[in-house]
Amino acid sequence: MHIHQTQSGNQNNHPKWFVTILLSWGTFVFALFFATLVGSMASQAGASKLLKQGIQAGLVTLITVPLLYILLKRFSSRPFYSIGLSGWRQAIPKAMMGAMYVIVLSASGFAIAHLLGWIKVTQFHFSAHLVTVLLLNMMIAFFYEAFPEELTFRGTVYNALNRRFNCFIALLLQPILFVLAPLTVSGLQYIAGIESPAITLDYIVLLLSFGFILQLLRIATGSLWTSIGFHLAFLENSRFFVLQGDKRFITYEEIVPGTGALFVIFFMLIIVGTLLLIPAVIARWRRRNKDCQDD
Repeated sequence: MHIHQTQSGNQNNHPKWFVTILLSWGTFVFALFFATLVGSMASQAGASKLLKQGIQAGLVTLITVPLLYILLKRFSSRPFYSIGLSGWRQAIPKAMMGAMYVIVLSASGFAIAHLLGWIKVTQFHFSAHLVTVLLLNMMIAFFYEAFPEELTFRGTVYNALNRRFNCFIALLLQPILFVLAPLTVSGLQYIAGIESPAITLDYIVLLLSFGFILQLLRIATGSLWTSIGFHLAFLENSRFFVLQGDKRFITYEEIVPGTGALFVIFFMLIIVGTLLLIPAVIARWRRRNKDCQDD
């Protein structure tokens, strides 16, 4: 990853950064829309919810990953490595680092909320069926959301932005492009007559903040696997622990309404998580800039 912008005059003469962004962003939008279209058709044909989700997850990854590989191959002999996707030997510890960041922040949020009397945990749930549901959801979330989204936005798109702009501007622009993707897909679904969840202002703010912290993780650790691990753990933690859905590992009462979504998810995981990462990112930028100057 090129943190420090060098030879700006040479970079400005190359429109490849814009083409890369357009093609990678467009690839993901197409993959997501096509997957929802096929998933809708499968659902109408009587497919189960799990089968529909599996088809959608498979399509998004099978379309996005090969096309991004071909696109990145033009710039590097090791396409995915060049955007921070290291080999499997480093993948597991880096992904675990991102997941542990979610676990620590979320557990701290629950502990603080409990001590302050904002929530009251009433029951813990654990069964083989619940674990199976979690694992299946993790597999689908990995191929439908975490892996292709990180490969596209925190990897390819950010890398291209960093060729044209300095690291700070690239860091700000990436979440905007991240939000524009589901907005565009939602518009395409509306045109195609496919029902889609309403996109609210709260969702946009959350998505912007989410894209920002994921990019910070990628920069701070130098690995895309860290943001993939955080992304996946964030989704599963929200679905099976914080938000009180039908399938959950804990049940709690909110003495102060909105504590789970606002305090644990948004404040602790996003705001506090971001604030803790900023010093590490600044230190990495300064270290990289110094190395470039020494060269």
